[in-house]
Amino acid sequence: MNINKVSTIEAIALILILTINRLSISLPQDIILSCGSSSILNVIYISIIAIIFTIIIVKLFKRFAGSDIVDVSSFLGGKVLRNIVGIFLILYIISISSLLLRYFSETLKVLYYFDTPVIYILLFFIGVCIISNIFGGHSIIKTNLIVCIIMLIGLIISFLSVTPNMTIQRALPILGYGADKTFFYGLTNLIAFNGLLILYLVPPMLSNKEDFKKVAIISIIITAILIVFAVGSVLLAFSFSTEIDKISSLYMLLSNNVFGKYLQHPESLFSFTWVLSFMSYINIACMLCIQLVKKVTNVKNGKPLIIPISLIIFALALLPKNLVYAHQIEYSLYTFVSIPLLFIILPAILIFANRKYKKIHRNNYDV
Repeated sequence: MNINKVSTIEAIALILILTINRLSISLPQDIILSCGSSSILNVIYISIIAIIFTIIIVKLFKRFAGSDIVDVSSFLGGKVLRNIVGIFLILYIISISSLLLRYFSETLKVLYYFDTPVIYILLFFIGVCIISNIFGGHSIIKTNLIVCIIMLIGLIISFLSVTPNMTIQRALPILGYGADKTFFYGLTNLIAFNGLLILYLVPPMLSNKEDFKKVAIISIIITAILIVFAVGSVLLAFSFSTEIDKISSLYMLLSNNVFGKYLQHPESLFSFTWVLSFMSYINIACMLCIQLVKKVTNVKNGKPLIIPISLIIFALALLPKNLVYAHQIEYSLYTFVSIPLLFIILPAILIFANRKYKKIHRNNYDV
């Protein structure tokens, strides 16, 4: 499964699909629950930090064009560090994917399939994941682009649909629960930019290695805009926004709107695109795990890995007791694993690798 010819727009879609799925499920209400009326200010604040951080990451990757974080780890610490980083990323992606799969499946069950055992919904997504990965990475990436465009259009329509219901006073007081909640504790909301994970993995996939900077900057700006609009829509349109912590807030927004005579239940159409988006997300997660396993083990053919990885995701998705429990574990994993991993550990590897690169080339020059 060679995926070394990904275009700029396809790479951007890979990054966006991670954020889009969390926007559709739980991200807006998680931010609002933590910051209250200052949520929009908090999102703008963390967006600026994320954009600056992305620019730094791009510069750190400049000396390692065409290499991902596993390759950089190999340069810095040899096979040992390469394997540690690779295995940790595999475990991280599988854990996050399985929790989101359970959370999403439970949400579908609550909304539409309350008489259907959740295991059947899980099996449906895993079945699609296996079939899609058998067809190969190119099919997944190209399909994801189409799904991402459809989902973006759906989100934009969702945001626009609630503008008549928005009340600016709901963003007051401007500092919500206080400056510390907005600017200090609110830093944990950087988990909204979980799509940054793909930035560490996408360089070898690009057909034009020089496009990495463009992919990174465009995707992070679009992500920031989407998060601002999503949080703003929920905060300003819902008088009960802090009470909707158990179901998709965007679904709730749409379910309270009617688009004329012929589309009185727009949330159904949103749910359909939502399912497509999540199918694409699970397919990509499995694809990335296969690529990482191949790097760690030096296996050439990744197809025998498809079923084992998919079944591990399925098995872990069965562990949470219910929707609330799955969401709690997912949120904790994002807070206590994602933030240190994406914003501390992986950047530290890049920093030390750059220092080693400078030292080696300086010594060569001296010789």
